[in-house]
Amino acid sequence: MNEIQYDSATEGFLIGAIFAEPSRIWEARQVVRESDFAVPRNASLWATMCEVADRGHAVTPISVNDRLVAAGRTHEVDATYAHELNGLGAYGYQVPQYAEIVRRHGERRRLAEAAIGIQALAAAGDSEGDIVEKASALLDELRGGTLRQSRPIGSVFDEVREEMRSQTPFTPTPWPSLNAMIGGVRPGALYTVAARSGGGKSIFGLQLALHLAEVGKRVGYVSLEMTEKDLLKRLASMMKGIHQSALQYHQLSEDGWASFDEAEAAIKSLPLEVYDRPGARWEDAVGFARALHRKGDLGLIVIDYLGLVKSPPGSRSRQQDLEDWANAGKQLAKELGCSVLILEQLNRDSVGRPNPRPLISDLRGSAGLEHASDAVVLMHRVSKKIQGKTVETSDIEFIVAKNRQGDKASRTLRFQGEYARIVQKDIESTALIEPGEV
Repeated sequence: MNEIQYDSATEGFLIGAIFAEPSRIWEARQVVRESDFAVPRNASLWATMCEVADRGHAVTPISVNDRLVAAGRTHEVDATYAHELNGLGAYGYQVPQYAEIVRRHGERRRLAEAAIGIQALAAAGDSEGDIVEKASALLDELRGGTLRQSRPIGSVFDEVREEMRSQTPFTPTPWPSLNAMIGGVRPGALYTVAARSGGGKSIFGLQLALHLAEVGKRVGYVSLEMTEKDLLKRLASMMKGIHQSALQYHQLSEDGWASFDEAEAAIKSLPLEVYDRPGARWEDAVGFARALHRKGDLGLIVIDYLGLVKSPPGSRSRQQDLEDWANAGKQLAKELGCSVLILEQLNRDSVGRPNPRPLISDLRGSAGLEHASDAVVLMHRVSKKIQGKTVETSDIEFIVAKNRQGDKASRTLRFQGEYARIVQKDIESTALIEPGEV
């Protein structure tokens, strides 16, 4: 393999050109990152120059050396080095040209390093699937380390116009009541749906997954609570109206078996894939999502549910893990151009309140999920008292507690637990959005 190349001279000229015209550093920072520099002292000097600029000072050899002393980094860069580069005779107008060369060489170097890493994976003898996912992670890291110059916002008009003419922004959910509040699910968006234990969040996730698969979108379902066989039974019940107890206790009637056979043909045609490995970590779910993305037409990833994701070794804060995963879920949606649905449990704080209707603060990991999500839906099984006893009704409330695309609101639907599904009520008390209103 050819030796990895770099251009130390151009790195020095870039730094010298910025010393000649310090305001040019902001232009260079749109193109170059610290990791683009192959020479360690150039990388350290660049990072310090950026820090000086961020503090509002002019980027000169003197100000940079002062900052190196204050930060205790003089062992990384000799005090004379900045003055040496300043004396190269570079000019400020040359910054864009030098920056582009440094960026290009940095990309090539990291690509070569990724290739070496992929070769090492192949030599390690892991299973084929693990090799592909780890290699994909190396390439994704390479993409994330690359900067591109900014452009005037007006230059995207043609792209936006084409999208508006050729694409619909949302894929509707199976529930018109929910569509009236959030429009549907949108590529690149993160949705959080939460309920108390047994409150129907998995039914929501699976029913949405089924709906998108039926309209031709590829769907991935990360099931950390139920097995693939459990999900299959729920799908059969949901699609063909087979009673859950008959499926769970293996007591199908003759008509039930006929319906189950019909469900088999329908389910086998669905582009719906399940990952149900116990003890899965976040990176496992991400690897599954990226593998599906490579197959094309990925519409939705469901995480059921976030609280069961295993923390990485050495984790010091479960709360921080949950917040990190919420932010990572949003980034995954944007990266893959699909919708991501995170299911999560509500804590029990609302149980003792006079009004048990959940609040967004009842959401586990609420800070991260509330911040990262485009919409947060809280599900609430409505109960009433009959002869002094609290009894759950068939009503289930969808409470949109956050909505980046509109207002917060709520709708009441009907919970059909025996068929593992949620349906519209026969009479909808709140007017829905009619065609042509948007």
